[in-house]
Amino acid sequence: MIRTKALHGFLIVGLLIFTMGLGAQETTVLLLRHAERQSLLDGDSPLNDAGHNRAQGLVPVLTAFLPAVLYTSELQRTQQTLAPTATSLGLVPLLRPKAGTAALAAEILAGQRGKRVLVCWHHDQMKKLVRGLGVKSPVPYWSLNTYDWIWIVRIPAQGEATLEERRQSAPAAAAMAQGS
Repeated sequence: MIRTKALHGFLIVGLLIFTMGLGAQETTVLLLRHAERQSLLDGDSPLNDAGHNRAQGLVPVLTAFLPAVLYTSELQRTQQTLAPTATSLGLVPLLRPKAGTAALAAEILAGQRGKRVLVCWHHDQMKKLVRGLGVKSPVPYWSLNTYDWIWIVRIPAQGEATLEERRQSAPAAAAMAQGS
């Protein structure tokens, strides 16, 4: 009986140490805007040819990041942008409402600790998402015609979240894969 209690105590302590180790890992969130769309007047406009080409071209960049989870909004342009990458990775994107940007940030912080997360979102919601992830430093303006930025938010176990801006290119993919 004493050996059983000692074994259980040892297992509980080991599990607590393991759990604390998981919580101490950095969370990295890669953010990109959907690719070019057919119409600015249609709220749920699909991608145009340039957008489809961009989505295909992003596959090596985004797969090099090795995300554990993908998020898009309910709008087809975000889903179409990540579709080739999702297929390549064998992942199904989680759909969240565009109007739920703050809830998305909270979900990532609560449920994706220690993971690499890929989010395809909307230019007018990027600052809100970055702030929701804990970045306090200045956040650049993401203009209506900007499609080639990738933002990397690093959320350490302790300390402040940071924001880094990269371009959608092969060197950026190599740097992201190395975690720099």
